Amino acid sequence: MRSRRTRNRPSFQPVARSLFISLLLSAAALTADSPVLGADKPKENAENSGAPDVSYPLDGFLDQCLDQPNHGSTASQVECTNQAAQRWDQEMNQDYQRLTSRLPPKAQALLQNAQRFWLRYRNADQLLIDAAYELTKGTMYVPMQAYSHLRLIRERSLALKSYFTVLTNQNARKDLSRAGAEKEDPENSGSSDIGYPLDDALDHCLDQHHLPSEQASCVEDASVRWDEAMNVVYQKLIERLPSPSTLVEAQRAWITFRDAEYPLIDSVYEKLPLEQYRPLHAYSRLRITRERTLLLKKYLTLASLSLSSNQ
Repeated sequence: MRSRRTRNRPSFQPVARSLFISLLLSAAALTADSPVLGADKPKENAENSGAPDVSYPLDGFLDQCLDQPNHGSTASQVECTNQAAQRWDQEMNQDYQRLTSRLPPKAQALLQNAQRFWLRYRNADQLLIDAAYELTKGTMYVPMQAYSHLRLIRERSLALKSYFTVLTNQNARKDLSRAGAEKEDPENSGSSDIGYPLDDALDHCLDQHHLPSEQASCVEDASVRWDEAMNVVYQKLIERLPSPSTLVEAQRAWITFRDAEYPLIDSVYEKLPLEQYRPLHAYSRLRITRERTLLLKKYLTLASLSLSSNQ
């Protein structure tokens, strides 16, 4: 099983971010996603659609928009990001309808339930995103805030794509993504394209165990560790936010969504060869908690920067 390079689209591509080059040396730039071009990543196809380490057409759309010479301003970057977010929302709805058409009635009800709770979580977390960015100072954060909203929709679209892919393509990719080469530090914490210590620990376990059942156990153990890490970050963020009620509501909404998503995931994999797909089944569950933990890390970075600037 090769290649975990879980990714989040960069906030700025080289041309678009040139306006901010001097700011990248400041503490304020710590919240920026690391600029990573998608040229070295595989393109989406019928076998890998939904995987986190793949480049998607809408990622290319955002890259090209940001790369336009006349799109270097904050307003232009926000407009590019908002356009991409709208397209991801349309894509997500298409993914939802496409998946619905391939599920039996019982699983369709599970999908409908999970999507309803995801929408509530998305709405609650958008309020949390805005509250976190209200703590920042400077226009450079405005495109990042817009991208944080996009990130929620993109991740949901990819999850739905991944379920459809394993259901409909017997040649669907079964290997798990591997830790990114760039490691976590205070400047990139929360970005999806980074290799975190828990990713490295999972990679090590996978390298030591080759049977699908053993690798599934590796993933299940990693899921427990990610859940513990999420709770630690959550408690830190509670202490840093001036008014934590928005965080509490968003986290409750996420937990409700997660608990509704697990039965959907199980229904997707229940008719597939158990042994062959067991690691990927477990990773679909881990992926939800990992992404939530990284989002909380990003918000914690913003809150910590605000606290430091006020001291």
